[in-house]
Amino acid sequence: MKYKLIVMDMDGTLTNSQKEISPLTKYALIEAQKLGAKLVLASGRPTPGLYKEAKELKMDVYGGYLLSYNGAYICDYPGHNELYSCTIPQKYVLPIINNAKALNLNIMVHKGENVVADREDTYKLQYEASACNMGIEIVKDLRDFMDYEPNKFLISAPEAYLKEHFDDFRIPFGDMLSIYTSAPFYIEVVPNGIDKGASLEKIANELHVSSNEIIAFGDEMNDLTMLQYAGHGVAMGNAVKPIKLIADEITASNDEDGIALSLFRAFPEIKQ
Repeated sequence: MKYKLIVMDMDGTLTNSQKEISPLTKYALIEAQKLGAKLVLASGRPTPGLYKEAKELKMDVYGGYLLSYNGAYICDYPGHNELYSCTIPQKYVLPIINNAKALNLNIMVHKGENVVADREDTYKLQYEASACNMGIEIVKDLRDFMDYEPNKFLISAPEAYLKEHFDDFRIPFGDMLSIYTSAPFYIEVVPNGIDKGASLEKIANELHVSSNEIIAFGDEMNDLTMLQYAGHGVAMGNAVKPIKLIADEITASNDEDGIALSLFRAFPEIKQ
């Protein structure tokens, strides 16, 4: 078996436009696990937002890993044993919130089983909670609520507005934080140096797996380092152009069973 780890982004990659794992993709991933491969769900989502899909893919039977908050937290599954956690230093919490508010960008944070915001009309709040299978908590002011160091902040706005103000938000923090887009309407803010590729390397080292034994799937800019680290990086057909340019393979879209079709080529032992 050539690949020992199968690593997947979630939204826009593993799940289709209806936020579901298609039957064919589910079949291919379960069959690959039967052959001995381990799955890694690598997402900007909070850790609880990955439980439903992990169970659906029978990772509770075969074992695997959850790489959440864009790599700021890693645990095994189903044991939930923490392998790695990195949080945003408290000194940056208020500047992040204040900068977002000054630019009229929406801001969310995850705590426990909830997505937390201080406006009920926060852009994509309902979407985020639904996608992550989490509840919603509305607080008076995030600046008063944030008495802890989070793994990630999520900034949202309509696509055109977000694109226009992305640099305005990012530049003041220089290289103090890692800031990038995970969807046309999302900016992810995580600790400096945190990305999916660096965290995938930690899992590989833990399992003594070489990068050449990893196949990874993604569609957005926060997947770039993960696809670069993997021995075989696969861009979804719906991926943004920079991801397609660095990928070793471009498969079909997330609505066309792109992961399954690629796995059938990578694992010829799987019966189609």
